[in-house]
Amino acid sequence: MPAALAAREAGHTLIVPAVNAEEACLASGLKVIAVSHLLELVSHLNGHTTIAPYKSNGLILQTQPYPDLSEVQGQPAAKRALLVAAAGAHNLLFSGPPGTGKTLLASRLPGLLPPLNEREALEVAAIQSVASHAPLTSWPQRPFRQPHHSASGPALVGGGCDIWKLMQLDGNRCN
Repeated sequence: MPAALAAREAGHTLIVPAVNAEEACLASGLKVIAVSHLLELVSHLNGHTTIAPYKSNGLILQTQPYPDLSEVQGQPAAKRALLVAAAGAHNLLFSGPPGTGKTLLASRLPGLLPPLNEREALEVAAIQSVASHAPLTSWPQRPFRQPHHSASGPALVGGGCDIWKLMQLDGNRCN
């Protein structure tokens, strides 16, 4: 997906494996050529056979329903905080002991937010394309991630070196 977006911006044609053609076509206005085998591509590039641009079947332009806030019983203050955060695009941090409903409430947030615009949806699709080998199952869909409660700070932020040293602005860099 990132290659498709870059090719679209540069005005180039993108050649992809046939299994990735629908996903590449999410970048509207991009000419996509889908090939099943390298010999097919070589024949096309040598001018022996011509591969027509791929015609999209309209991949996954459906969203799965989000969990609904009305399913949450009680916790009026937490539900109100969730609504205010969603309406005002504010940050929100839930803390508390296990089993108090933090994840249940947080999983309702994507359903309270407005639908993704095309740019946001393509960004989400690009991240999923790079981070996962699985094809997109629904698009455009707001992501919801649920890290394990024992995940360390560097595991949440990412990075392969001491991320906290980098954040101290002491000039250290990852090798």
